[in-house]
Amino acid sequence: MEEITTDVLVIGSGLAGLLSALEAEKAGLRVLIVGKFAIGMGTNTSLANGAFTASNSLFSREDHLKATIESGKGLNQDRLVNTLVEKGPEAIKRLRDYGVPLLERGMGYVVDRPEGSSQLPGVLLIRPLVDRLKSSSINLLPGLVIFDLVIEQGEVRGALGFLKEGRPCLIQSRTVVLSTGGAGAIYRRNDNQRSILGDGYALALRAGLPLFDLEFVQFYPFVLGEPNLSSFLLYPPHPGETRLFDEKKEDLLEKFNLRGDINRAIIVQRDHLAIALYKTAQNGDVFFDLTRVPQEKWERYPLNFLKKSKFPFHERPFLISPAVHFFMGGVEIDERGATSLPGLFAAGEVVWGIHGANRLGGNALTECAVFGIISGQSAVEYVREKQGEQKPFPLFSENVLKKWDRKARAYLKKKRGIFDRPVDLLKDLKDLAWGDASPVREEETLKEGLNRLSSIEKRIEKIYPDTLKDLFKKRELENVALLLKAILKGSLLRTESRGSFSRKDFSDQDDTNWLKNTCYRLNKGELQITHRPIQK
Repeated sequence: MEEITTDVLVIGSGLAGLLSALEAEKAGLRVLIVGKFAIGMGTNTSLANGAFTASNSLFSREDHLKATIESGKGLNQDRLVNTLVEKGPEAIKRLRDYGVPLLERGMGYVVDRPEGSSQLPGVLLIRPLVDRLKSSSINLLPGLVIFDLVIEQGEVRGALGFLKEGRPCLIQSRTVVLSTGGAGAIYRRNDNQRSILGDGYALALRAGLPLFDLEFVQFYPFVLGEPNLSSFLLYPPHPGETRLFDEKKEDLLEKFNLRGDINRAIIVQRDHLAIALYKTAQNGDVFFDLTRVPQEKWERYPLNFLKKSKFPFHERPFLISPAVHFFMGGVEIDERGATSLPGLFAAGEVVWGIHGANRLGGNALTECAVFGIISGQSAVEYVREKQGEQKPFPLFSENVLKKWDRKARAYLKKKRGIFDRPVDLLKDLKDLAWGDASPVREEETLKEGLNRLSSIEKRIEKIYPDTLKDLFKKRELENVALLLKAILKGSLLRTESRGSFSRKDFSDQDDTNWLKNTCYRLNKGELQITHRPIQK
């Protein structure tokens, strides 16, 4: 088994992870950043629209605070929202210092782009950070799949994973930053990277940490729905140049009162709009029509990005429907990015608390920037404290090394039995998520989903990996099934509708009984769910 030692281990290489690593490296610490695929570019950040909601000369901190709390429908953690709002402008400045081109715009900032460029804003955002990373002393380890957080004597001490060529790898670290992103790709319809399957949530649960509010999943309203084309979220041009209609040719912009600024509705009313479009799509196809858009606008982003496709977007209407975009639930942290497990910090979408029941548009990247920076700085403070207590680096004892070596061998041990294709099972899980944990849920379908999930779990148990790829796929399936079980069970227990969470059989928001957060824990392999009153 390969052994690596470092001061700070960052798991995940989106915006939050990159900033955490860069902050820790500034202090002269040894930093290692790992990812399942290419560092930086295989993340949701690279797909982002490049918008940061943060106070500026047009949008005050009070405005930002109010909009975030209102979007969250009473479930936000005020202490984290205050940190986001107060530290937002400072994070924007830090990004500019790193070479990210940001322009002040409306409710915050957007990534600037060269005239006529068709590159995704997320790519332009992340590239300067990756370049800075490569010129730093930070060690990069792409292609490492983390299976477990290493916990010894009540604190996190690293992680166990497997390198792409199959060798187990034990990383010993004084501290760990978890920045693995969300889990949008567990749904059949999503606009996430295909690798975003809830790895961080599963790592946290198996390490004994509670997760909160996993039933709150945000759906983006306008996502490309044409068969055989990648899901791509759309930013509508001026309403006068855009048509949105159903199979009966009914004007949905008029029906949903969107003759004003559609994009603002996407930012502040995303939950209502996505649910309304989903209900409409249940009764027939929904079409987007850009044929009235002047030709010169097709030379600018985002329409010039669509022009890369062979599909004639500028010539005829095309199918759209909502798709999973973001998870509001996740790991609990404090204002320093610290979890309840000593030595473990977290940042980005894997974290819970800021967004409540519905995320305000543009707050995702701001959250990654603010808490990525904070987690990196807090990790440095933690290491400094530990260094003051014990020098040199306290390496694992022989017994600890043997224990984790046995665990790695157990994962790799081949067994004889029935083999089920992991790719088929993943498709079944994605279909189940979309069908039974959709934007509009109800008791009957949630119970049916849990029954079907139980059957799929039994099939997953019978997978005996024949190759390393199969081992990785089985772990992904286990993670997806665990997270989907949490979503279904949590949704069944919450008998109300709030923000992005909609129950067909409980259509009203119930502040009397449900100003509560849902808490998920693993206890001896069993998922346990409780509720606690809002703790502001």
